[in-house]
Amino acid sequence: MPKYFRKGVKREHHFLKGLEKPLEEIASIPGVKKVIPGRIYASDSRGFEIKVTRETQTGLKLVAKSDGSVQEVFLVVDKADRARVREEIILLSEDWTK
Repeated sequence: MPKYFRKGVKREHHFLKGLEKPLEEIASIPGVKKVIPGRIYASDSRGFEIKVTRETQTGLKLVAKSDGSVQEVFLVVDKADRARVREEIILLSEDWTK
């Protein structure tokens, strides 16, 4: 794995508060090759939530919300695995929002 990756998650830049553990869980889903956190934006969001927003050329795009901020997260996933990975993230996200 390249130098900034640990447990399948790129760690070159910052994460939102509370996002590291869920990203490690997502990285452990079979079919997920890489988890790459993206830009962080300010918002008026409250609480913690991770949603799959759309497919990209290389996988899936997620949006993570945590108390006043939103962060894009990109997953590298093969086309054949995308639907299954999306469903597993939906199931896992129920535990994260509790």
